[in-house]
Parts: sequence; structure tokens; C-alpha cells
Amino acid sequence: MKTLAQQLAEFVVETKYADLPEAAVHEAKRVLLDSIGCALAGMTVEKGRLSAALARRLGGPPESSILGTRDKVSCAAAAFANGELINALDFDAILEPAIHISPFVLPPALALGESRRSSGRYLIVASVLGHELSARVASGLSSGRTIVAEGPDRGKVLRPPVHGYSANAFGSVAGAGKMLGLDADKMAHAMGIAGYSAPMQTGSHWQRCGTSALIKYGSAGWMAQLGTTAALLADTGYTGDLSVLDGDDGFWRFSGSESWNPEKVSNNLGQDWHIVNMRYKIYPCCGVLQGALDCFTSIVKENHLSPEEVERVEVFLDPLTEEPLWQSREIENEVHAQFSVPYVVAVAAQGLPLGAEWQAPTTRKSAGVRAFMNKVIFATHPNYGSAALENRHARMAKVDVRANGRSYTIERSFARGTATPEIARLSDRELEDKFRHNASGVLPEEKANNAVKFVWELEELKNISDLVDSLAG
Repeated sequence: MKTLAQQLAEFVVETKYADLPEAAVHEAKRVLLDSIGCALAGMTVEKGRLSAALARRLGGPPESSILGTRDKVSCAAAAFANGELINALDFDAILEPAIHISPFVLPPALALGESRRSSGRYLIVASVLGHELSARVASGLSSGRTIVAEGPDRGKVLRPPVHGYSANAFGSVAGAGKMLGLDADKMAHAMGIAGYSAPMQTGSHWQRCGTSALIKYGSAGWMAQLGTTAALLADTGYTGDLSVLDGDDGFWRFSGSESWNPEKVSNNLGQDWHIVNMRYKIYPCCGVLQGALDCFTSIVKENHLSPEEVERVEVFLDPLTEEPLWQSREIENEVHAQFSVPYVVAVAAQGLPLGAEWQAPTTRKSAGVRAFMNKVIFATHPNYGSAALENRHARMAKVDVRANGRSYTIERSFARGTATPEIARLSDRELEDKFRHNASGVLPEEKANNAVKFVWELEELKNISDLVDSLAG
């Protein structure tokens, strides 16, 4: 009987471009455009610059590009830098239940695809499969939150003591192995290697300690480098544990999960595609803040309120913001800026463009921003959990603004950028606009336009090096 890793490996190896539904192909292009835009903007902040500098120092054969530059390094070093760059601003897309996936799974496929001069269709397939395996393995693990469904505590949101992003090791290596053209046997061994090498689940601790470090819930760079290295290692004949996803003491256990449901991982393989549920961020900050910012910016714009006119802002949102990470009022670096509730509301009040400007040192030190933060208070939305029980896509947020002696209130169930409901979904044009702004500090307009064209016509591209070269600033 084949192990789960072997079943997944066969699925990855056997899946062809023709097997993908049109919606999955199109979403793969959308998330690629969004991710490379985030990477280009990521070069403007310390986290991105330091990671790119390390990749240059690691060097190696000049086979793969650091996005936004003319520098070519080894495929593993490029995957590291590009993973960190995509995730640097926390502006990248979200796909539940694994949450952040793209920074972990796209860089290996891009780096190996460039080094092998692969086609756009290969990149599309590798991207879809990478996102799929990350989401599927994560769906079999215990969730990052559980909502009490019955009894007096109905609607209460519970969080596990251990949680993180280790499931992305499987999506990362799947995309890398697909680009390498591994056979089913080597692909299964690559998954065995990646599963044993996956990082510890640090997300829960990081949220609770509220550290001011540049590290976040998990290093996208290291995970991307891991997937690249595991696939290359398997290609040499190096073997991994094929039973890594099986039994009572497999990956789920040593990743700290409270349960394991392998049926969720394998059910309807090739029929249901997670990538079509991608959520995109409007604002360059943590995903749980997006809905509240929608409410706040709508109030400000509809009523033409200046920062000086606002007396108080009361925000009700995701209970995760009760953790220290979201409480900070001393903004020491860009990571602090991405998660602090009072900070992002204060920046939104200033009307800055939606991009790296939100996290720039000048913005973090702005007297106007610092003063406005004192006007912001926040708490858990009382109906957050119960609404999510009724509709798993619901993310309740409510904002009350006191200005000019009046109160203005908006409450919403969904943030813009979600796949469902359709009215909240971002159009291709909106994603283009986001990309162009993110790219504006790195690429001239003509190059940005060429990159957009290459992405939308990716299935026709014979060599993805043409796309990567168009991103060289």
C-alpha cells in the first residue's frame, strides 16, 4: 500500500497543464503578479534588503535572479532572497488554512524554472500544485483557531498552544520538484526530506511574545530554500522517509498538531483546487486588520475627515489582536508596523499610498502618525466567532469614529480582496494597479507594463527568463 507521501507525489508528477481548470490557471497568474509586485516593494525595507544582501554573499553559480535586480546567484540562494522579499511587507496573498503560502512555494519554482529555462505553463502548474499541497497538508492538521460551536461558549475563538507554517514545506518542495521534472519515486523522497527538514512551529509563541525582531511567524526565505534544496537533493538519488505523513508519530505529531486527518489531505485530489480561494491584501499589513481598515477608510473618505478632525477611533475586530503582537504602540521596525492596530489606523488616516510608504522610517517616526495612535482603541468584535460559524468566510469588523462632535460607524462581514462573496473579489485591473505601485520604486513604467503582459500571457511564454529579466531594476 502506498504511503500518503507517495500518493501526493504521484498526483504532482502526473498533473499536467491540461488537467487544470481555467479558474485555477487564471488565479495562478493573479497570485504571481501580486507576489512579484510585493517582492519588488520588499526591496525598499530593511528585511528585504538584508536578505538580498545575504543571497549575494552566498553566491553560487549565476543561474537564478534576485527579483528586482540584475544579480544572479544559485537557485537555492535566489529562492531564499525572493521568499523573504515577497513576504517582507506582509502584503502578500492569503490562502487558508495554511494562510501565507505564496512566499514559500513560488520562489523555488521561479528559481529552478529560470535555471532550467522552463516554460510559463510549467510555472503555472508548479504554482498551482505548490499552493495545493501546502493547503491540503495544513487542512489535515489542527487549525490555528477553533470556534466553539455549541453551549454557553458558542462563538468563542480558541487558539492552540503550538501553531505555525511548517506545512508549507510540502508545497515548497512539490513546486520545486515539478519544475525539476522529478519522477514519482524521487518526488516522494523529496517530500520525505522536506518533511524532516521543516521548521518548528513558532507562530503561536511569536504572536504572544510581541518581539521587535525582524523575524516573523516563520522565515519564508529559509522555507523556500528548503523546498529547493530538498528537490535537488532527491534528484541526486538522496532518499527521504516515505512514511513522513503516516502513522501516530509522523509529521503531524512532530509539527505540534493536536490532531491529524489524512482524509482531508487526499480527498478529491485533482477535483477541488484551493488556489481559487486566494485572498489579496489591499493594505500593506497583517491580514486580520484588512476589514477594519476597510471600515475606517470608508468613513474617512465618505465624510472627508482630516486627521485633525478625528477625536477618537474605536475598532472591533479579530480576537487574535488580543495578543501582544498587535498591541504595540512603539514602532521600532517594519514588522512592528505590519501588525500594530493603532499604527495602521493612524497611517490610514494620513491617506498615504497603499504600499511600502506605510512602513517607511519617515512614516514610523511621523509626529502626526504618533499623535493619531493615541486616539485609537480596539477590542474583539463581540460577534466575530458566531458570524464565522454561520459563514466560514466571514471576518467581522466594525469601526466607530468620533469627529466634529459626531459619530460615524461602519460594520462589515468581509474585507475587500476575499474570493467570496464575489462583490469583495479584486479585479484583475485592481491587482495590476497594486503591482504597478509596488514596482514603481524599482522599475520604469515600460518594464512594469512588460511584466504585466508577460504574466497575463504566461501560458504562451516559452522561457520564463523573459519574465524574470523584465523585473530587473
